[in-house]
Amino acid sequence: MGIAKGRFTIDTHVHAQRAAIKWQERGLQPDWVALGKLRAESTPYDNSPRLLYDMERYNVDMCVLNPYLDPDIDVKLLKQYPDKFVGMYGGAYYSQKVRRGEVKWSIEGLCQDLDEQLSTGLYVAIGESMPGGRPNQDQNKLVDWEQRFADICQIMEVAKKHKVTVGWHTGGASGYAGGRRQLGSRAFGEGGNPLLAHDVAAAFPDVPLILTHGGIDGWWRERTWELCLEVAAAHPNVYLETGQWWTELYEKPLRDPNIGVERLIWGTDWGAAHPIQWWPGAYPSVYFDQNRKEGIPAHQVDIFGQSLRWLDRLDITQDDLNLILGGNAVRLFKLESKVPHTRFFKQFLK
Repeated sequence: MGIAKGRFTIDTHVHAQRAAIKWQERGLQPDWVALGKLRAESTPYDNSPRLLYDMERYNVDMCVLNPYLDPDIDVKLLKQYPDKFVGMYGGAYYSQKVRRGEVKWSIEGLCQDLDEQLSTGLYVAIGESMPGGRPNQDQNKLVDWEQRFADICQIMEVAKKHKVTVGWHTGGASGYAGGRRQLGSRAFGEGGNPLLAHDVAAAFPDVPLILTHGGIDGWWRERTWELCLEVAAAHPNVYLETGQWWTELYEKPLRDPNIGVERLIWGTDWGAAHPIQWWPGAYPSVYFDQNRKEGIPAHQVDIFGQSLRWLDRLDITQDDLNLILGGNAVRLFKLESKVPHTRFFKQFLK
């Protein structure tokens, strides 16, 4: 088994920051439950040296930086490496003002912040998930979909104005606190129910909607993945992120005439703390997820290598593989100026 390579490879889902909890300094024993509570109080740092090293090793030409705790870190990287990184924005500067008590949260204020930041030209998308940001939102309280949909429509109007994509988070790892939000629609829990994206995709057919993770954000369950396929098959403006898919998951969407290779984009979630689990003789034999019986991972998981090994097993043409690994992202995020040559990717005269 080799490592899949593309003509111009773009990972559409990368986090160049990592969070330091500083367990010893706090006098705490590392614990999964505490991790969920302390993440917002952690110290973010620039993890790009490891990212750039992995990009060189695995022939990844560009990455789309997805937001994390400190937006200034991403802005610095976007300006320092314009040929390596482009960015997504999710309203972080506005959320900081809300947390500091400088402004009271409103959907109008959030959308104004999105509009201002997208106007800088630094960002190519809204994401990785549909922005929310209501302070102190009770994660166990159901949010009325009619109100949430009205908020989302205002966000989509901003995306339409700037001609950018919008992310819709799907799936969740089972091993830590994030997994508790993946099974139902709680708080901003549309991530647990991709079928709600039908409403948004139908209302804004000209705005590309990316189902980030494509239903697989850790764990072996395929239920959310199936729901993502249903949404993608029904709406030509819906795209699926595939970086954590094992090889077999590519087969149905590739064969489906209403999805096809043109709407699959490679996005791994590089930088996330999802260790690799191995089930010899089972299906899938390898997948990403936390393991509560093990300690919290301190190493940099080699998600590039594992994801590319899955892709290498696909029985498709190199031209189609080039679309998944970069060509579709070039078109979706309007990155033609970043590619060294034209006519790299599959196209036909009509």
